[in-house]
Amino acid sequence: MLDTLASYVKTKREKSEMSVRKLAEKAEISHTEIKRIEDGTRKQPSPKILKTIAAALNVPYNDIMIAAGYLNEAESGDLPTMMTASQSKSSALDIAELTERELEDVKRYITFIKSQR
Repeated sequence: MLDTLASYVKTKREKSEMSVRKLAEKAEISHTEIKRIEDGTRKQPSPKILKTIAAALNVPYNDIMIAAGYLNEAESGDLPTMMTASQSKSSALDIAELTERELEDVKRYITFIKSQR
């Protein structure tokens, strides 16, 4: 099981040798928001915020969603693995080779994302 969101973000940020301010800049959110997340005072930021942090840290979106408590590991196994930001730039929505099952997974994931608005 993944750590809490606070330790997950802090560990990934430190591993990337980024300051709080640098991560905030890359994620295009305030450094105080990052600090609150890492301190544990901001328990469940929106999926939209988590997506920007995941992209800035170049980590899978599913992992940060699990750490935040939006998904459990069993549920994430049913969803397609999300690519990191650098991977998605090179293969944006290449669905031609997906199986029927994979396309259904993508549809379910899109429905989930929309429900988080």
